[in-house]
Amino acid sequence: MTTLFLCAAGNPEGVRLAIEVNEADQRWDHIVLLDDDPAKQGLEILGVPVVGGFGSLAGHQPGDEAVNLVARSTKGRNGARAKIESFGIPLVSLIHPSTDVRWATIGQSVTIYAGCTISAQSTVGNHAVVFTQAVLGHGASLGDGAVLAPGAVVNARVQIGNSAYIGSNASVLPDLAVGVEATVSACSAAICDIPADCTALGVPAEIMGGLVSTAPLSVGDKAPHEREQSVGTSASLKELQAAFAQVLNMPSINREANFFDAGGTSKMALELQVSLREKFGLPVTIVDVFRFPTPGRLAAHLFGGKTGQTSPSSKEIINRRRRLRLDRSTRT
Repeated sequence: MTTLFLCAAGNPEGVRLAIEVNEADQRWDHIVLLDDDPAKQGLEILGVPVVGGFGSLAGHQPGDEAVNLVARSTKGRNGARAKIESFGIPLVSLIHPSTDVRWATIGQSVTIYAGCTISAQSTVGNHAVVFTQAVLGHGASLGDGAVLAPGAVVNARVQIGNSAYIGSNASVLPDLAVGVEATVSACSAAICDIPADCTALGVPAEIMGGLVSTAPLSVGDKAPHEREQSVGTSASLKELQAAFAQVLNMPSINREANFFDAGGTSKMALELQVSLREKFGLPVTIVDVFRFPTPGRLAAHLFGGKTGQTSPSSKEIINRRRRLRLDRSTRT
C-alpha cells in the first residue's frame, strides 16, 4: 500500500492534478494532504483529507512519495522542500497527462499543470513549477526551483535562473535572461535582462534591486536611514505603520519591517497602495511599495523633508499640485 503525501493544503488545483495523474497511472493507493496550519488539519479538499502536519512524514513507508505544493514564493517553496527532504521521503513529479512534454528536457520533482505549453527543446529544471496556461517557449530554460505562475509567457530561448518567479500573466521577451531569485511581477513585461535578486515591475518593466530600489534618492541628498530618522516621530510615519499593519492583518508593525517578509503579496501591495492614496491624497504607486517596502523607507520617500519639518496635509498637497498645473498652463 503506497501513499502520496501532498505537502501544503492551500492549492486545490494541485490536489486535482494529483488525482488526475493517479487516475492515469494508478501509482498510489492513497493520497493525503499535510499542512502545518492546525486550522486546515482535519479538513478535506476534493475528497482528500488533511491528516496532519509535515511531521507526519516521519512515519512514511517504503514506496511512499511526496509532492511539494508550496509555490506562492520560491523562498517558501525551497524552505518547504528542505523540510520534506529532511524526513528522507522521495519527492516525485506531477505532470498532467494532457501536457505534451515530448522533445523537452524535464528535471526531477517538477510540477506541471494542465493547459500549459512546454515547447520543443525547452528545459524545466528540478523542482520547478509550470502552472495552468503558462508558456515556456522553444529553447527556453526554466531553472531549478523556478515558478511560472498562471498565464505567464516565457518566450523563445529565454533563460530563467534558479528560484526565479515569473508572475501571473507576466511576459518575458525572447532571448532575455532572468537572474537567480529574480521576480517578474504579475502582468509585467520584461523587455531587457533582469539581474539576480531583482524585481521587475510594470509595462515595460522597471527593474528594482531586490525589493528596494538602487535608484537615486528622490528627496534631497540624504541617505535612506537619515531620511527615516527625520520622519521617525512624525504622525505620518505612525499612520503608515498602521496602514501596513491593517493590510497585513497584524496588530502592529515595526518601522523597519519589510512588507513582503511580513507576509505581504502582490495583491496586498495593491491594497496598500489604494489605502495610502485614500489616506494621504498622494499619488502612491505600486512601484513605490516595492521600492520602499518598510514604513520607514516609504515615509522618507513620500514625505522626506528636513528634521523639524512636518509633513504637508493632503489639502496642502492638492493645492500645491493645482497651483503647479496652473503655472504650467500659463507658460504654454
